[in-house]
Amino acid sequence: MEARRVWLPCDGDAFVPAVEVKAEPNGGGRSETATVSRWCAGGRQEELVRLPTARLKDLSPVVGDPSATCDDLTSLPDICLPAVLHNLRLRFASDAIYTSIGPVLISVNPHKRLGHLDDFLRYCDDLDRAEDELLPPHVYRIARAAFTALVRTGKSQSILVSGDSGAGKTEACKLVVACLARLAPSGRAGATEAALGGALMLEAWGNATTTQNKNSSRFGKWLAVA
Repeated sequence: MEARRVWLPCDGDAFVPAVEVKAEPNGGGRSETATVSRWCAGGRQEELVRLPTARLKDLSPVVGDPSATCDDLTSLPDICLPAVLHNLRLRFASDAIYTSIGPVLISVNPHKRLGHLDDFLRYCDDLDRAEDELLPPHVYRIARAAFTALVRTGKSQSILVSGDSGAGKTEACKLVVACLARLAPSGRAGATEAALGGALMLEAWGNATTTQNKNSSRFGKWLAVA
């Protein structure tokens, strides 16, 4: 009989995949405890955890290959909280900080500079040649979709950026403006640089230091790009 795979609650990692490897019956012949082997990003991790069998039965089953990731959470074989968090954790470990959930983009702040995000011109060239839905998850993809809808419909478009303090909202807005400036360059000298530098002025007022961010906004921001 194939061992049962479950999502095991774990301090620090929320949930990790685990495999039941042993069941120990009590004197009455009924299973009293079960031993599970935790799985980690590098493969099977031989860390044995003993659980009451009753608790094991309450854990959510793992559906599909826990080592496989997808760039759109709607493509997961089982959309549940443990599977979503595990997928985001594995992608984050490989510096894939962007993940889609349909038309919504999830961004996990790496708190470091990622070199592949700086290759701006190459990515925008890809935007010129590909359909929006074929592009990998990225802030530029969201900006491109808004720009395409603006051109197609002639109506104003909105991009909502939300998150906790230090989540990277300001950086995301800078990337949006940079992408729009690339897609629709202005003929006026310095217009692009002025648009990209506008966020610096917004950061000069009303901010405060928090445990997550030394320059946390104390207010919502509205940025209109015309």
